[in-house]
Amino acid sequence: MASAGDGNWTEYTGDKSSSRYLAGGKATAESVKNMKIAWRFSLPGNDLSADNPDLRTWVNESTPLAVDGTLYTVSPLGLVSAVDGLTGKEKWLYDPQGYLAGQAPNLGFINRALTYVDVDGAKRIIAGTPDGFLIMLDAETGAVVESWGEKGRIDLTIHKRRPVQRDLVTVSTPPIVCGGVVIPSLAVLDSFAAGRPPFKYHPPGDVPAFDLKTGKRVWMFHSPPLPGEFGADTWKTGLEDTGSTNLWTRASCDDETGIVYLPMSTPSNDFYGGHRHGDNLFSETLVALDAKTGNRVWHFQIVRHGLWDYDLPTGPNLMDITVNGKTIKAAVQVTKQGFVYAFDRITGEPIWPIEERAVPAGDVPGEWYAPTQPVPSKPAPYVQQGASEDDLIDLTPEMKEAAKKILNRYKYGELFTPPTMEKAGTLLVPGVLGGASWAGAAHNPNTGVLYVPSFNMPFAIKIKKEVAGTSFHDYTGTWAGVGGPEGLPLFKPPFSTITAIDMNTGEHQWQVPAGRGPVDHPAVKAAGLERVGATHQSFIVITDDIVFTAPNGAYDVLGLNTRGNALIAQNKEKQDESALYAYDAKTGNLLGEIELPLGVYGALMSYIVDGKQFVVAPVGGAGTPSELVAVQVN
Repeated sequence: MASAGDGNWTEYTGDKSSSRYLAGGKATAESVKNMKIAWRFSLPGNDLSADNPDLRTWVNESTPLAVDGTLYTVSPLGLVSAVDGLTGKEKWLYDPQGYLAGQAPNLGFINRALTYVDVDGAKRIIAGTPDGFLIMLDAETGAVVESWGEKGRIDLTIHKRRPVQRDLVTVSTPPIVCGGVVIPSLAVLDSFAAGRPPFKYHPPGDVPAFDLKTGKRVWMFHSPPLPGEFGADTWKTGLEDTGSTNLWTRASCDDETGIVYLPMSTPSNDFYGGHRHGDNLFSETLVALDAKTGNRVWHFQIVRHGLWDYDLPTGPNLMDITVNGKTIKAAVQVTKQGFVYAFDRITGEPIWPIEERAVPAGDVPGEWYAPTQPVPSKPAPYVQQGASEDDLIDLTPEMKEAAKKILNRYKYGELFTPPTMEKAGTLLVPGVLGGASWAGAAHNPNTGVLYVPSFNMPFAIKIKKEVAGTSFHDYTGTWAGVGGPEGLPLFKPPFSTITAIDMNTGEHQWQVPAGRGPVDHPAVKAAGLERVGATHQSFIVITDDIVFTAPNGAYDVLGLNTRGNALIAQNKEKQDESALYAYDAKTGNLLGEIELPLGVYGALMSYIVDGKQFVVAPVGGAGTPSELVAVQVN
């Protein structure tokens, strides 16, 4: 599934296989030593956010597309722009005004990208809005295509088994077009990310598909399943009133076979499942559907009865690999918990054995615990899993002792140690953000090498009993990131990594720290460590020769918005790290780096125009202007 090599970036993840790969890249080991900022583009809507606190955005995660020298981008508030790829000058602007409905759930105003598609020779853009609509635009002019849907729009709140409350859902990830249908991603209010407690009939995760040419609904995949449907027997209780299990992140598509791959989310609520006994299909499941009909082709549930918010954070990488002399069309799924699951993407058969491993039960009243979880034999995990004193940061003896005191506040142990009401809660390692996160992995379609950015921030989950009558569920979970002594992480460096895995063999090729990290800390300096990895996730884009990464910027979570359904954040004035790095794709050696003006918060992309290759990073947001920064890399 190699890219065309025309210099375009027509999908949020590079292509429908989620490769994050630009064929024919112009950057070289020499050129990346002299990378330079070519232009900066201030995303529309910054003035609206500055003038109205109710329109304050989350961090800027808006990644553009590139088609024949024009970039198409969407701001956190949902305003859509066409931009000249050489100069960064705006060509047209469309404002759907979705922000007028009020703050979207979870992270508030956030919009990661658009969808570009050719419809009978006409260039089209499909945009999602904060208030749960899809809109089709003419890519040449920005005008609404009124023949599509209802005067150019589709209201996703009515395309469920039952209509849902608009402020509980939002489109933060672009839909994918597969088999002639448009398959949207829809974020649903997470019980852990907002102040409102769980309630009966939480929005379900049903996934509809719409005809590309007309906008009419073609099929709907029910998640959770309806009573009597396949998978309903995995719900001993709670099938009819449990919500979520939704597709919030981007799906992947194999246009040759017409199969779309849905990485599904956690059921409500995230950390307590006493009301939903059983394995709970299709939660935290990779589901392969026939894109034309919506019929299930195969599925694999990666987490049984989820209690850790280990939802699938990204679409699988669709790779053609050769294992023991046999060519395999593979679906390769990275996960928050640090595993890589590899399947034949046609049949769903695991490429390497997956073992059902016994996991510990917990002590929360009324909870149901899955006795086993599936663990792949290959590849090896790319991040620390579980916690012990041996894992603690130990740059000095005093630091190790301080880290022990922090660790002992929590229940801790192996991966899949369940949440508890005891002590300060259970320490999840990896935490709810990963491991691998929504930044996803990249792969080279010509070599079969997978590149996985990951980080190692633990989270504490504590179960609490709700006051009678205030919540539909008897128990819910509170969550928080857990730091270590002296302002450093709790566990040993590297704090984040890029791992190259040869998927032909399942073996790791190399692993390097992702970014510098806190190298100015006295204890890090004294230990002689030059690079320990950023303390956040990193974003990635690759060519045949170069792996580009940028660590996530630093911000503070201030609390909930006045609507009570979204977190608000403030970017830190002094960033821990604002840089774009270039590594050798074959060795992991650092080749070049450039400082960026603001923290990077969204997925990288790359494109070529007039023989020049650019890497674009979304920066700012959350109290600072949202911008795109284009770096010329050749």
